[in-house]
Amino acid sequence: MIYMFCVIVLIFAAFNTYFSFQIHKQLAQVVSNPGRWPVGAYVYDSEIGFDFASNVSAPIKDGSFYVKSHQLGYRISENENAMSYRSGGVMSLGCSFTYGDEIEADQTFTQVIADRFKIPAYNYGVCSFSYIHAMLKAKKLKDQRILDKLQPKYLVLGCWKGLLNRSRSPFPPTASKKLPLAAAYITMDGTDLKIDYPLKTRHTFKMVELYRKEGIEMSFKKFVKIFFVAPRYVYLYLKNKLLYQKQGKHDFNNDVSDYDVYDFYFTGIEKLFSNYRTKIIVLFMPTSPNNQPDEALKNAVANHPDFIFVNGLQALKKYSISTREYQGKHPQADAHMVYALETIDLIRGLQRVPLK
Repeated sequence: MIYMFCVIVLIFAAFNTYFSFQIHKQLAQVVSNPGRWPVGAYVYDSEIGFDFASNVSAPIKDGSFYVKSHQLGYRISENENAMSYRSGGVMSLGCSFTYGDEIEADQTFTQVIADRFKIPAYNYGVCSFSYIHAMLKAKKLKDQRILDKLQPKYLVLGCWKGLLNRSRSPFPPTASKKLPLAAAYITMDGTDLKIDYPLKTRHTFKMVELYRKEGIEMSFKKFVKIFFVAPRYVYLYLKNKLLYQKQGKHDFNNDVSDYDVYDFYFTGIEKLFSNYRTKIIVLFMPTSPNNQPDEALKNAVANHPDFIFVNGLQALKKYSISTREYQGKHPQADAHMVYALETIDLIRGLQRVPLK
């Protein structure tokens, strides 16, 4: 029995050693492309899959804008105090379109709206987020009692067509077939919609962070860390591969309609913010001059009559914004400005709120 035990241990050690070096190669390959974001900007989240870290302060790698987050997690400008805050401001939820990728924090529609009403801005847009991620982020903020602190007067939900399929997929745009990084997504369970939570990938995040900080060369410290998590990593890799194969089929999750995604999201957000008397605004942001709001979105908004709907395409045409500011790219500063102006006009028109 001792002999058999020793043989099993040696076989396990040999396989683990082999997989440790294979995992090292994958991590080195991933980290060889340093990416745009400051090290530590993205953190692991067991429910969402990933999140943006609080108290980040550094320029984006290409120097095009500054990345800074408040202690409560929302985006702020470079010179803004990351510790102090006021309640009763404008909050936004969404992806990079809402975050304001490629522009400064004070140029985003969230900040422009807040400045016009002279109230604070809480930009919770996170690059690579989906509608499901945004809803889970709002739930997290409520569970952490951050919503109780902020008491937002307005909430803007950033929407564009790319977030529909992203909400139905277990893989965020940052995922790959080799690196197991999964995220929450919506799925159909019989006749009910539900959220499928992601695989536990904390070890992957930790190892990527270690390689980004210490470089891609193998060391004894790295080998030991990889060796003991290798079985878990191999399991995640195989599960990740199966999900990719399943998603590649045309019938993957197509029983969840576009309307289902929108209505599930809007209903969840409405419930989360019901105690704060927050006015909810749905902002549609097009990616081309022909990209009209789809019927599913309009029907879902109609099912929530207290929502304000802002047609970003209408705003772009109203103010004669060039397609260079939004077509096939993140909305640029001028696009954010007119989204904000259109939102302000609708708020004033529906609620008779004078600008100070």
